[in-house]
Amino acid sequence: MLHQSVLARESAVPRTLRMPDAQPTQVSFVTLDVTVPGTSSADARRALHAALGDDLRLFIVTIDKRNEYTTFRVEVTSHTLDEVIVALTRTLSQATLGRAAASVERRPALHDD
Repeated sequence: MLHQSVLARESAVPRTLRMPDAQPTQVSFVTLDVTVPGTSSADARRALHAALGDDLRLFIVTIDKRNEYTTFRVEVTSHTLDEVIVALTRTLSQATLGRAAASVERRPALHDD
């Protein structure tokens, strides 16, 4: 007597296509010291945000009351060093630009699901 295997069919499980792993994106990152006249940082902050947009992180490094100037550390993503310098010189004509560094950040790619 032959025994025949009977496979019970279960409900079909849908297969999902696996997306290939997304490669990280590279984003430019610029750090620059900017010195502006005056000891009130509010106007300079507004001007820096207007010039460089939402990709800006801004830190006060020094407020020199005796010589009346303020130095900021500016960190900007998604812009090249040249773009940052052009934006700053157009917006803050009396600013002194200091040490600058440009690099690239690697960020995980986002999937649009």
